[in-house]
Amino acid sequence: MAEFVQQNIEKMLPELEQLERVGVFDKHEIKAIIKKRTDHEYRLVRRTKKKEDFLRYIQYEINTLSLIHHRRENLGYFFKKEEIEYAIVGRIHYLFKRAIRKWPEDLKMWMSHIEFCKKWNKRIQLSKMFASLLSMHTNKPGLWIMAAKWELEENQSADNARSLLQRALRTHPESKQLWLEYFRMELLNTEKGSEDIPDALFQGKAATIVYKKATEAITDDIEFLLSFIPVCQKFDFTKDHQDLIYNDLQDRFADHELTWSALAQREMQGEDTAIEEAQKRGLNHELAVLNLIDKASQVYDRAVEKVNTVKMWSLYCDFLMEKLQETASESFMDQVSSRLLNILSSAQEEDKVSEEMYGSWVDLLEQLGKLEEATEVSSSATDKYPLSPDLWVQRLKLLAAGGANQINPVFQKAIAKVKNKDSLPLWTFRIEWAISNREEHAEELFQKAILSVKKWSTPIQEWYVQWAVVSGGIKKTRAVYKWLRETKFVPLPVFRKYIELESGQLKPKMKLIRNCYEDALREYGEAEPDLWLDLIQLERTHPDGRPENAGQLYWRAVKSLSGEHNQYFVSRYALVQTGHLEK
Repeated sequence: MAEFVQQNIEKMLPELEQLERVGVFDKHEIKAIIKKRTDHEYRLVRRTKKKEDFLRYIQYEINTLSLIHHRRENLGYFFKKEEIEYAIVGRIHYLFKRAIRKWPEDLKMWMSHIEFCKKWNKRIQLSKMFASLLSMHTNKPGLWIMAAKWELEENQSADNARSLLQRALRTHPESKQLWLEYFRMELLNTEKGSEDIPDALFQGKAATIVYKKATEAITDDIEFLLSFIPVCQKFDFTKDHQDLIYNDLQDRFADHELTWSALAQREMQGEDTAIEEAQKRGLNHELAVLNLIDKASQVYDRAVEKVNTVKMWSLYCDFLMEKLQETASESFMDQVSSRLLNILSSAQEEDKVSEEMYGSWVDLLEQLGKLEEATEVSSSATDKYPLSPDLWVQRLKLLAAGGANQINPVFQKAIAKVKNKDSLPLWTFRIEWAISNREEHAEELFQKAILSVKKWSTPIQEWYVQWAVVSGGIKKTRAVYKWLRETKFVPLPVFRKYIELESGQLKPKMKLIRNCYEDALREYGEAEPDLWLDLIQLERTHPDGRPENAGQLYWRAVKSLSGEHNQYFVSRYALVQTGHLEK
């Protein structure tokens, strides 16, 4: 063992002698480096090898390289790199290879080695490494893509990149990610106009072939077809490719909502060009954009006639809403919002308004200051979707803006319709309204909400405790805690909140705090080791605590906790005993 270490250290002496001779390191630093490397080498020759030892050694050598670089810059000496840096780089490669042979499944280690090779421009090693990586991890398409990208963009080898993707697709013929990358790569090859590929490829025909093969391998997937369009849009010579894709969409998915939406959105592809042309001519570019929106809307109009579904109307509205949010121009907003309101009204007549569309419709009317119309639409929304808490809250907020007369009857109607587990937003609004308007029955609402929502009431319970301390001090808070405890579904954060409030008093009552901990432990003691630790720490450190209880609490915790919770508790308790765990 010692002989191997000594041999390895002796191999490093030439580079160390050079470092000392040129003044990068002095004698003391060289001795420190030898000592450190010897320690690392001994760790690597142990019978039981640890991954961390390899990683620490590699990191040490990388740090040494960095230090040498800074020292060279300070000295202005940049010679002898082959004898010094390249020797260290070779050692790091060797260490990486040994570690990867031992733990080939560790992708992070592979990636670290790849990044190191990229940094030092080791192309030959990288090609070999990618080959080894892919032979070991053939089932990960992302790795094939990474290797192909490197071959194409860094190694400038389109043939190698193409070969890798073709091999990958033989293994993963249904990988959308691989097909899209292969398509993108062929378009990139066409754009570069490499001399080593046939004329047909210059015309983008290779990409067309890839697209056709892809859609043969993965059929009946409209989203896959659509995903080729953004790739095409990154290149300015892909009109024919896009025509092919759009024609396929109409042939294969003629009655699909996404087909019509894609056809409509295509009208907007010239938006940037239209704006530039208008600005060059000194014209209002908004008119040019409005003209494109009008063309897209005409396609959407045909779409909702042909495919009269909620989704189709929703896509139409989403398009106009998106355009509405792209500008702050009042005249532009007026025209687009007017069109959007008409479309929403038409959708309602067809009974094709989704829950989300209703929400957006009401929001838009509010923004435009049309509160009366917004209230009418909101009422229709809750009639159509009576189980939606969001739509009911939206309606209540509109009513609140106009006065308090109808708040309670509408709230009661909402509570009767919405499922208990979904009603938290409704109770939150109602309690907020009661508190802001100083209604006397705010506490009654808190309690009704908690009893109604039950196990989903954690935020309400925390709020109730906080409200109690603000409105009535600690006495009120204690009464609220007592009531909550009687409900028998107090969540852990509420116990902790009450403990925090009791502990924050000028003269904390240890008995009440201890009782609250015991209540919490009865509910959560089997799975919350930190709860036990907190109580033990409290007994040990609080002036009114009982340190003699710590041992008893420890054994209770050990009996209650199991598995990982038990191990965590025992290890943390050891820190408590030694004073290294401060709460």
